[in-house]
Amino acid sequence: MSSFGDKPEDRLGSSIGQYRLDAVLGVGGMGVVYCATAGDGTRVALKLVKEDYASDDTFRARFLREARIARTIDNPHVVPVTDTGEHEGLPYLTERFIEGGTLHDKLVRDGRLDVATMVRLCSEVADGLGALWAAGMVHRDVKPQNILLELDGAAHITDFGLAKDTRGTVLTLPGQALGSMDYMSPEQIRGDPVTAAADIYALGCVMFECARGRAPFSDRPGMRVLWAHLQDEPSDPCEGRGDVPAGFSEALLLAMRKEPAERPKSGLDYARALSEAAGIPA
Repeated sequence: MSSFGDKPEDRLGSSIGQYRLDAVLGVGGMGVVYCATAGDGTRVALKLVKEDYASDDTFRARFLREARIARTIDNPHVVPVTDTGEHEGLPYLTERFIEGGTLHDKLVRDGRLDVATMVRLCSEVADGLGALWAAGMVHRDVKPQNILLELDGAAHITDFGLAKDTRGTVLTLPGQALGSMDYMSPEQIRGDPVTAAADIYALGCVMFECARGRAPFSDRPGMRVLWAHLQDEPSDPCEGRGDVPAGFSEALLLAMRKEPAERPKSGLDYARALSEAAGIPA
């Protein structure tokens, strides 16, 4: 099996299948994402599994399932997988390259978003998640880093490496929590069975960050973030903002209720609540 070298950048200029690796787009828990050029000149995002995980049957199955999930979903707000393969024992997949970077990049660059942008973003991500749920999946890792933006701002959900197939095999141990701490639902933290309600909670955390400029409990140190998700009520996400209509904060926080049954029934219901509170059509 070939080595990554000291760091992912060591692979730049080499080829995987028909793809030349041009730049590192991101490094995650399971793999590295490269900007790559296909044989016909098309730019793609290529995700390569890290060597430590390529030999692990569970992680390999999760990665291959990510590709299968994405290939079954036809939705304008889900990033399509275009190819899959294996190179020197390392599985990879390619996705359509999205020009505008991640929502995380935008928040770092621009700070808090205006109300109209938040309403549109929520509606588009909710639409993509709805397609995922309809295919029997729960994403389980909705966060700004997994929301890609076109140059015109259109949003796409990506990265199903943690997605759970509600109709198939469970690839985590009982009581094992997967996800990102700042956006993790109480039931995920407890290791309880998760449903689409967990993704709605995470979407609420994302919208909180869009409004406030930080994730809901990111001011807590370490593992206290998880305790806050379980026990504490979030602060007003629109505190100090004069451009936000009355009632918008209340609508935004609907998705972050501790009990799954008390959250909006669907992502589009949540987006509709935000649009109505803002007085802006979704």
